[in-house]
Amino acid sequence: MTETQFTRGRPPVPTAGELRLPTPPGVARRFWARHPWLSDTLVASVYLVPMVILFLVDVTRQAGPGLPPQALSTAAVVLVITAALLVRRHAPLLVLGVTCAGLVAAFPEQGDTLPVLIALYAVAVYRGVRSAWFGLAGAVGVAALGAFVGASSYASWLAVASQSAVLMLAATLVGVTVGDRKRYVAALVELAAQLARERDQQAQLARITERGRIAREMHDIIAHSLSVMVALADGADALLVKDPERSRVALREVARTGRGSMSEMRRLLGVLGEDPQETGDPDATDVPLRPQPGADQLVDLVDSFRSAGLPARLERTGRIPGSQGLQLTVYRIVQESLTNALRYSAQPTVVSVRLTMVPGRLEVVVTDDGRNARDSSRSPGTGRGLVGLRERVALYDGTLIAGRRPGGGWQVRATMTVDETEEQA
Repeated sequence: MTETQFTRGRPPVPTAGELRLPTPPGVARRFWARHPWLSDTLVASVYLVPMVILFLVDVTRQAGPGLPPQALSTAAVVLVITAALLVRRHAPLLVLGVTCAGLVAAFPEQGDTLPVLIALYAVAVYRGVRSAWFGLAGAVGVAALGAFVGASSYASWLAVASQSAVLMLAATLVGVTVGDRKRYVAALVELAAQLARERDQQAQLARITERGRIAREMHDIIAHSLSVMVALADGADALLVKDPERSRVALREVARTGRGSMSEMRRLLGVLGEDPQETGDPDATDVPLRPQPGADQLVDLVDSFRSAGLPARLERTGRIPGSQGLQLTVYRIVQESLTNALRYSAQPTVVSVRLTMVPGRLEVVVTDDGRNARDSSRSPGTGRGLVGLRERVALYDGTLIAGRRPGGGWQVRATMTVDETEEQA
């Protein structure tokens, strides 16, 4: 909606099929909404004050001491109806019954029709349309009966009854209109509250999902890099005296691996909206944005583990689909599996990474033959890596199984379903 649709503070004109919103309440409507008993008292006073004036006028015209019995009964009826009007919001049908009884008792005074009109309005507003029409039918019947009892002729009865029916119909129509608007506004408010709750819940779920994704990515980056760097540092320390040149090569590989991990973490923080200049790192702004790793980076990944002393080899059968999400999942499976082999597998002779692509299915198997594969002298794992891998594989309707091999060592087997669009990508 543009500003040209607003004129003099009015809401915009809705287009075809657009939800028509109600006019926001003004100062007066907000005041009466906050003080319902005050408005009920005012409505009851509109009936009570004129009736008291008429009662006093009639009493002064009476000759003789004391009040006549008819005046006392009239005063009692007026007080009962006034008390009923005070609770018209809470018991509108009861108020309608009381006012109709008072109408019959005091007919043919025309002023007594006013409380019935107020009661019909209250039924339509606070009970609903159906109750309003039933109440109107009953009130018209009572008014016709009262007019018949007090009429002197058929013509006078018909005139009084029709006049009362028209006034009651008008009061009911006004009440139905106001009541429908109140219910419409209440439904809109409830809908807005429900949408706000759903929005907050979806935002909370999105935050939880994003935190899980970030935690998986950070775990993959840090666990892999630190494992490789620790292995390279141990090798450099062992070769420092016997072969200083190879020790320097290992140390340079440690630095290269560390810088690569820093670059990946900067890119991840950049996706999260982190300002590189706020980190205080002068090299942060020099890191180019690159896609997430995929199948093409598997050779470099295996080479980095091989340089850390892990006898890893890569075998491929078939062509891996070009889906970026699927390739990232494959890369993380291999990365996590080789990291665990480097950390926990004791003296493996071969670590095999096999990728097999057949129509509709992709299988990734990482196997090592290390003995005493979960040595207690190694740092214990938290299991977060395998949990993250299972969540990644589940996105592709797959399964991941990890455990000890019968002949020794450890194996991770992931099977994922690949649809035709991903195979052709």
